[in-house]
Amino acid sequence: MFSIQFLGRVFTCLILVLVLQSNKDANAAPLPESTKTILVLSPDMGNTSYLQDFYSTLNTSLASSFNQNTHLVMFHENLDLSRFPQESYRASVARWLKEKYRGKKIDVIVVVGNGALKFLLTYNRGLWPTVPVLFTLANDIEVVHMPLPPLVNGKVIRANFSNIVNAAKTLLPASRQIVLVGNIPFGEMNKTFLPSQLGRMADGLSVLDLRGRPIEQVKREVENLSPDSVIYFGMLTEDLATGKSYGEDLLEQISKYAVCPILVDDPRMLGTGALATLSFNFRELGKETAELAEKLLNGEKIEGQEFPSTGFAPLLDHYQVVRWKVAASDFPSGSEQRFFTPTTWQMYRWQITFALSLIILLSIGLTYLIFERKMRGLALNASRQVLGQITQMNRKMTASIYNEAIGHELVQPLAAILSNVEAAQIFLKREPPPLDLVHETLANIRRDNLRADALIKNMQGLLTKSDAELGPVDINWLVRKVINFLSIEAKVRRIQIKLELAPDGMIVSMNIVQMQQVMVNLLLNSMDAIDRRAGKDRRITIATMLYGNDNVRVSIADTGTGFDEGVERVFDSFFTTKPEGVGLGLWITASIVQAHGGHIWAENRLGGGIMLFKLPLSRSE
Repeated sequence: MFSIQFLGRVFTCLILVLVLQSNKDANAAPLPESTKTILVLSPDMGNTSYLQDFYSTLNTSLASSFNQNTHLVMFHENLDLSRFPQESYRASVARWLKEKYRGKKIDVIVVVGNGALKFLLTYNRGLWPTVPVLFTLANDIEVVHMPLPPLVNGKVIRANFSNIVNAAKTLLPASRQIVLVGNIPFGEMNKTFLPSQLGRMADGLSVLDLRGRPIEQVKREVENLSPDSVIYFGMLTEDLATGKSYGEDLLEQISKYAVCPILVDDPRMLGTGALATLSFNFRELGKETAELAEKLLNGEKIEGQEFPSTGFAPLLDHYQVVRWKVAASDFPSGSEQRFFTPTTWQMYRWQITFALSLIILLSIGLTYLIFERKMRGLALNASRQVLGQITQMNRKMTASIYNEAIGHELVQPLAAILSNVEAAQIFLKREPPPLDLVHETLANIRRDNLRADALIKNMQGLLTKSDAELGPVDINWLVRKVINFLSIEAKVRRIQIKLELAPDGMIVSMNIVQMQQVMVNLLLNSMDAIDRRAGKDRRITIATMLYGNDNVRVSIADTGTGFDEGVERVFDSFFTTKPEGVGLGLWITASIVQAHGGHIWAENRLGGGIMLFKLPLSRSE
């Protein structure tokens, strides 16, 4: 009984363990398919701000370049070679690295700087002889003289002394001497500037090398420099005389004693007394190094290349530029001023220039338009005056044509008046006088007198310049009135005038005298065309009709010669087909019609020509 219970409990525990293990395996994250390991060897890891920028960008770029199925492991080793240059120290470091990474699979080794590269080339045979090595931030002058194994490749940077000399001569053309302040040449990571190289790279400048000197001596030396000198302040981390370490505040101390401009290689030193910084873009170098490392991790090969020397792009301190009177024309290409707030003109010079140019052009255009409008108004007034004078002349010339008709019409009422006066005299001599006949005779005299008065007033209105206001007129009444005036002229010329008028009631707002002149001009022009043809069919047809919903059209068709050419120019000024004409009659006619809001045109038709004009009906009607 005891054994059965014991076995049941054991069986239950085994099932529980299996369930828990299966849940654990189910919830566990999947392992990455592969792991890549990079070892970074630095001579002095992070001892300057720009190296911190380099390492930060390198790590970030590498971490973002692989997918989630690849696990990247990075090891950083600070060799600290500048502070411990002894060969015994380096050998002990090599042994320590061998022991530390025993059993670790290293895929790529990244070596930073000349010192770390020399260290690896010396001791790598006993460390990682079969691992690809990528060097970076290494000076090109030293790398050229190093025997590089096949698995060691990378990019060098041009940090030649000639770059510093060129920048100094560009910024300060009057410079005669360049002074170097910093660590001893072998303490630099990439700017070695070996004493043996300074003379041939100085390009006419004398060189005073104060690197590795005690700080107090450096202060005395820079205090006694000539004004035509330039100081290049490189990495200075330790005073060899006292063993004291220094930070970036040392530049402020040196600048207090300096009597000439100072150039530095760390952008973060700008604002502590330096005129300009001449530095590589270490963030960009970190990104490029990460790209090369990724290629090696993926099994690709790289060839030794060079970083272009674009990193030497000066950053200028505006206050120091003003202090040392550096002209803007002497700024190297790609320079940038810091601590400088440009004026509005300096920031938006092209925009302001464009805006001012646009304002000037618009002002000129506006002035021209105002002037043109004024001249146009003067010309319009002058043309109106001329048109008025020509119209008046045309009315007088037109009046002479039908003087005979007016004279004929006046003879009748005057003769009737004379006869009635004689009859009244005879009636008054009778005893007793017949007063009823006298009254009838006087009424006839009054009637004939009013008739003559109306004829004279109509003639006076035609011959006198009139600015009468517009008034409502039936277009058929106007046509009949003009036909009454020209009936005698038509009889003399043996021309028949036929009317085809629409029902009365087409009211137009017009100046009666002016529109009478329009009709007279058009009819006389048709009569002249009939005379030039000299045919048997001598007829003019005048028709009126509604034209659309709000216009009335008048047409004058004749059996004359028509318009042989230039029918579209008939109403232009000084255009005429008559040998004796001056080309103003129809132009005046068109001007009057247009002034009344109408439109006039001419057409050819079978057996003659036709002229038409339309006028807007009065809105009130």
